[in-house]
Amino acid sequence: MSEGTVLSDEAPSPDNAESLLQRARLAEGRLAEVLTAYRTLKTENDGYRDRITRNLERRYDQRRERLLLRFIEILDNLDRALESAERSYLGDSVVEGLILVRTQLLQTLQEEGLERIPVVGLPYDPALSEAVATETVSDPDQHHLVLKDLQRGYRLNGRIARASRVLVGEYRDGAAEEPPAGPAPEPSVSAAAESTEKKKKEKEITFSTLSLDLASAVHEAAEAATEIEDAESLAEIVSDAEAAVGAARPNGERGDEDKGNG
Repeated sequence: MSEGTVLSDEAPSPDNAESLLQRARLAEGRLAEVLTAYRTLKTENDGYRDRITRNLERRYDQRRERLLLRFIEILDNLDRALESAERSYLGDSVVEGLILVRTQLLQTLQEEGLERIPVVGLPYDPALSEAVATETVSDPDQHHLVLKDLQRGYRLNGRIARASRVLVGEYRDGAAEEPPAGPAPEPSVSAAAESTEKKKKEKEITFSTLSLDLASAVHEAAEAATEIEDAESLAEIVSDAEAAVGAARPNGERGDEDKGNG
């Protein structure tokens, strides 16, 4: 048996055993400190990562909401263009085209969380609408009901983005009713000619207003389409709106434009 083997089989002295035990306890204490510091650092890093993620999501949502709110003005222009087209003699095809464009745009925005607030025919709610005027009604059932939506309201992700501006009915007991109007006199030839000329001018003015409203809506939609993620849907809507603008032009203007291009 070698000397090294004899030394390895010998039991450690009490002093050496106590020293080894202290070193082991110190190592365990150090290990516990390192683990505690690691857990603290990991918790702080996780909290920092969560804060950064929440801030980025909040900034993204705010930017997205600002972009969606810009479409409210586009919808207002489309509504004005549709009302002008319905009052004029531009034809049913133009009105149907405008309704199709507006419906498609509304569906796209509803998928993103922007929707209109229905108020007409419902009791007036100051949390949803702003009463700008009242109108006397003869039916008591229409008292405090919304008769007309002067400016449509919108809700974005469950929050009021813009309150409606409405006309509210007010019933007054004993209100005098207007006497029925008598038969209108037949217009003379000169009056009929003046009426025809007036309607022609109104048609020209209405078409001019319609073109401006449509052009404004198409321009705003084109600008907004560059900032939204779903660019293909908006590109189709802008294309439909441009087609509606072209269809709304009088035949004389389209003919002059074709001659100019030729």
